[in-house]
Amino acid sequence: MKHAFLSAAAAVAFAVLLTLTVRCGRKTTARTTPAIPMQTTVAPSASQAGTELQAPQPFDRNYFLPVLREGEIVSLDLRTYLTGVLLAELPASFSEETCKAQAVACRTYALRSYDRRRHQGAAVCTDSACCQGWLDPSTVSADRRAGAEAAVDATDGLAIFYDGELIDATFFSCSGGQTEDAAAVWGGDLPYLRSVPSPGEEGATHFSDEQRVPLAEFQAALRSADPSVSFPEALGAWVGNVTRTTGGGVDVMVLGGRPFRGTELRKIFGLRSTAFTLTLTADEAIFKTSGFGHRVGMSQYGAEAMARTGKRFDEILTWYYQGVTVERADP
Repeated sequence: MKHAFLSAAAAVAFAVLLTLTVRCGRKTTARTTPAIPMQTTVAPSASQAGTELQAPQPFDRNYFLPVLREGEIVSLDLRTYLTGVLLAELPASFSEETCKAQAVACRTYALRSYDRRRHQGAAVCTDSACCQGWLDPSTVSADRRAGAEAAVDATDGLAIFYDGELIDATFFSCSGGQTEDAAAVWGGDLPYLRSVPSPGEEGATHFSDEQRVPLAEFQAALRSADPSVSFPEALGAWVGNVTRTTGGGVDVMVLGGRPFRGTELRKIFGLRSTAFTLTLTADEAIFKTSGFGHRVGMSQYGAEAMARTGKRFDEILTWYYQGVTVERADP
């Protein structure tokens, strides 16, 4: 990894900046943003003595992220990386405030991932099923690229914090009207990832869906997951007790005499979300789902609905991530 050298003046400024603390509610804590390599101003030559040093570059242009892309680790400055993420993750029709909210959430995710290096030494990959999607900005039209760059530049350096720490800024497509608690999906409780209403998503492509599975395939899939399941002659006895989460997803559904978690059934049958109902007929198992994704954190279509009512990007973020602050990250 390359390291830039600081001039005397820049070194002093950098040292001062590292000692800054931030106030979150009533508690004052030191920033814990990962120390990502930074390009800095080089000291002037003798011929430039007496001239003013160049002003520092913006935050995102100065920080570089190791990204696993197509099997190769590449170093991308945050501005380029975040621009590509917005191009991949949001429809081109989405409004400016939604794009800005998404940029801050994605920057937070990238900064938080820096020290993890879970991808062959890279902080993140470009697979949306694993990390965040990424589209090479050079492959899209100039107008579309400019819109994404504007959202990144308008929020330069801003990230989301809870109690002085970068949050796990999860997001998804749409919730079907209500987001989900983190604990209901991943088992771990995070105070800023709580279930909240998410109105106005009806225009989302997958606000609601129906999936039909032939009854024989339905039985086979459940037997493959647990050979102990049994299916009596009466269809009505196949489905037992159903409990639901705070966000309206299936917590536990008893099928064939065996309890299945909603997250497990979503994986077995490839459902859009855990917010579903199940109807059995003589020929089919019919799943009706609401929303698309894990439904934890920020709903992209919900954010767009808020933006169209005049909400700013920071208002969107503090709605979907409870009890957080949106602030500039320190180097």
